[in-house]
Amino acid sequence: MLHGHLDAVISLGFIEGWAYDSEHLTQAVEVSVQSGDAEVAWGLAHRFREDLMLAGCGLGWCAFRLRLDAARDLVQGAVLRLLERRSGREIHRSEAIALKEDGETPLETLEELTLADPTIIQGIWQLKRCEPLLMQFIRRQGVESFLSTAYAYVLGRPADANGIALYTRHIRHATLGPVGILEALANSEEFRASSRLLAAPNSPSFPFA
Repeated sequence: MLHGHLDAVISLGFIEGWAYDSEHLTQAVEVSVQSGDAEVAWGLAHRFREDLMLAGCGLGWCAFRLRLDAARDLVQGAVLRLLERRSGREIHRSEAIALKEDGETPLETLEELTLADPTIIQGIWQLKRCEPLLMQFIRRQGVESFLSTAYAYVLGRPADANGIALYTRHIRHATLGPVGILEALANSEEFRASSRLLAAPNSPSFPFA
């Protein structure tokens, strides 16, 4: 089922909101914003927002910030519709969208560009809402398969026997959940010494979907 909302028109010429499909949480929804019969913005709802994660909106990776093809003054105050672009199904309709002032500065460094990449996580904490998804993976594939995948995902190497034994006990005794295990691996000296970037749930490289 599709869920979503048009939040605000941004003074710099963008429109913000969120959308997700509760039956396909790791698949980013391609959205279209229409005013009358005209499409004024379109793109993927695949940005992370902590407030959406905490509110239980999908996995939290379902926000969008789209550049408007129409002048801001023509959009503000108009009836706008948020649609799933491929099917044309309406997700939300807004008759009085808010205007938000934004003094966002351009991204200038490689680090800033990396942090802004919606397919890369900044920390395991951003996977908090993925616990049920990871538990489904364990039920389908088994604990050892999950741990092997977790090691490959976080550390980029096969799991060692000691790690498999340790984290299997944690899962069996419910002393660590799947996200907790990913966090433990990411807190290791091995990971901190690396320069690995971890794929977000909306990325095709996310191995637990």
